Amino acid sequence: MTKIFKCRYVWAVLLAILAAPSPVVAGDKTEDQLIAELASPNETKVTDALLKLEKQYPTSTKAFPTMKQLLKDRREKVRRKAARVLGVLHADVDEENLKDILALTKGSEPREIMDGLISLRGLKAESTVPDIVPFLNHKHPNVIRDACRTLAVLGNKDLIPQIEPLLNHPEPAVKKDAQDAIYKLRQKS
Repeated sequence: MTKIFKCRYVWAVLLAILAAPSPVVAGDKTEDQLIAELASPNETKVTDALLKLEKQYPTSTKAFPTMKQLLKDRREKVRRKAARVLGVLHADVDEENLKDILALTKGSEPREIMDGLISLRGLKAESTVPDIVPFLNHKHPNVIRDACRTLAVLGNKDLIPQIEPLLNHPEPAVKKDAQDAIYKLRQKS
């Protein structure tokens, strides 16, 4: 009985290995294939393609024009992911693209606002500082934290008085991010 069980077990394992999709056989998609997937009506397919472009082709700028078009997409997740990837990859954007990303910060969902702030931080969009300052008074602590982080990157010492009141915020994480932002702004010349 044990030999039969062992034999069946070995066969089951071999069949499972053969049935599993192999990355060697399947292969990674090319950059052009991933860019083509950005036109898909399937939201998940588009966001997955954006993530793969970010991870597999971090130095390429080939997909930037298509990603910038996605900033106007009707699907929130697609807009958010496109903005995040453009920010992570430090893409060159124009004023129209910045307006599209700032539109994310006008949303009602904290995660959408935070994605917009994170994108602006990665894009080094100093011109958007006046649009970011009001988020220091947002009701959601994580939005305040991302505003502090973004202002620490994009702002200058003149912002310190606006961040200082957050050192008395009831949330310890907000206090820490405010303190870090003030420290970073003081280091700037």
